[in-house]
Amino acid sequence: MKLKQIYDKLDWEKCQSTRALVAIDIVGNIEPKNVTDKHVEKVIDALKAKELSGATINRYLAALSKLLKYAHKRYDTFGMERMPHIEWNKETKGRVRYITKEEEAKMIELLKDSEYLSLYLFLMDTGMRLSEALSYTQEDIQSVDGKTYITLYGTKNGDTRSVPLTERAAKLGVKTFQHLDYWKAENTWKQLRKDMGLAKDKQFVIHALRHTCASRLAQSGKIELHIIKELLGHRSYNTTLRYSHFKPSNLLGAVDVLNNLD
Repeated sequence: MKLKQIYDKLDWEKCQSTRALVAIDIVGNIEPKNVTDKHVEKVIDALKAKELSGATINRYLAALSKLLKYAHKRYDTFGMERMPHIEWNKETKGRVRYITKEEEAKMIELLKDSEYLSLYLFLMDTGMRLSEALSYTQEDIQSVDGKTYITLYGTKNGDTRSVPLTERAAKLGVKTFQHLDYWKAENTWKQLRKDMGLAKDKQFVIHALRHTCASRLAQSGKIELHIIKELLGHRSYNTTLRYSHFKPSNLLGAVDVLNNLD
């Protein structure tokens, strides 16, 4: 049984599925027992050549690792004696890159004739992951008491969550984005980054739209972090805590308490 056959046996989130297929294409559709350290290095080198970040390369390696672990745990079937060594890239927390209002206006101007503008604005208003926005169907859109929301099934964390839509998002997402292509969305964004004079800003990625949604909610001072956690579908509260520094009102409130102590 070769890698592609193992791929067909496993359940994949859409984004991870794409990455697994890319890894198979680089390694070759060979038997898992024949995958060596050099094959892993080949994947890393190919992805670095595409100027992908270390964190993004780790996501591809995770997809490859999932394939190999399946075979390694089933020695009688695959005869795979060892897992090849995978050198993971060190990931730093870094700053939370979000889109400013000025950058949003410039983005709208530059992409006014692109069908991907609606997708980007939708991501900014909902905080969805790109793969989630490209996957939901008409049946997932519901309205309750005049409010529209989308139910997402089988998210990155394996959970189901409901995402309420702003008026703009409801208008933009009513027809879904299933006709759009994941890689075209990525490439259109890369070109946008260059057109905006931000080619050196490697954190100006599509995922920054998700950060923007969370950051704007936190900056408002009206939405508690646990609500942001549920909206974005974070499994760990620590992930949401990165937005806590956007809530200066909390600190000011603490000072008021100290000022009013007897």
